[in-house]
Amino acid sequence: MTVYAEENGVLKFHGSRGVTTVAAVGLVSASLLLGCAKEDDARADPPSPGPKAPSITQAATATATAGTASIAGKVSFVGEAPVASALDLNADPVCASTHDSPVMGRDVIVGADGGLKNVFVYVQSGASGDYDAPDAEVVLDQKGCVYEPHAVALQVGQTLNLLNSDSTTHNVHALPEENKPFNTSMPIPGMVIPKTFDETEIFKVKCDVHPWMSSYVGVFDNPYFAITGADGSFKLSGLPAGTYTVAARHEMYGEQLLEVTVGDGEAGEAAFSWGG
Repeated sequence: MTVYAEENGVLKFHGSRGVTTVAAVGLVSASLLLGCAKEDDARADPPSPGPKAPSITQAATATATAGTASIAGKVSFVGEAPVASALDLNADPVCASTHDSPVMGRDVIVGADGGLKNVFVYVQSGASGDYDAPDAEVVLDQKGCVYEPHAVALQVGQTLNLLNSDSTTHNVHALPEENKPFNTSMPIPGMVIPKTFDETEIFKVKCDVHPWMSSYVGVFDNPYFAITGADGSFKLSGLPAGTYTVAARHEMYGEQLLEVTVGDGEAGEAAFSWGG
């Protein structure tokens, strides 16, 4: 795998044979030709495909070994679920050609049993101590001109690899408030750009070239977090005994809080719902 990073105005390609540097002067003309850069641009020969994304469970439990308690539950949507609209990908023929069927919007996904997908569930307060960032790297892919997955979660200091699996230019335009914003052009299929974050928050990521593309990144200061699956379920494992404020955050519906107390080895429960 080849990873791209710009250091002091020089683009460095970190590959299996060492580090190669190339003056960044050529990047200016390249950005004009490729048409999708505002800052933090990267250019190089096509690298090998990037790493696969670890599961949310791997990301959430990498350092969660201090306790034996857990909190599990479900996030539900009550009432008639919103109807998802098909995304119009025709602005870019490459995007349109990658799908055989309509691609539906992902801002609200409700399962057949009422479970709400893509909700961040995490311990907002009650966790104490320092937690090292896991070695496992999380991947946010641009595939078929949509972000995969729609929501990703990681710890402060953990690596998020931005990956372009498409044969068209994308840019990853991140809009955090606590961390440093960035707008990174990714014109080369297979290229990977690593990012890390120092502050906790949940923020939006978009692509200016393809305005239907959006994703959300959650950065947390402890390993007790999850993202709900298609059935709305979640589980926070490895908790020490204690009382915790558990938050559920959805991109459209905001945040809800619950207080949950668990003892050693106990399985606590938490249920959240919107709609109705």
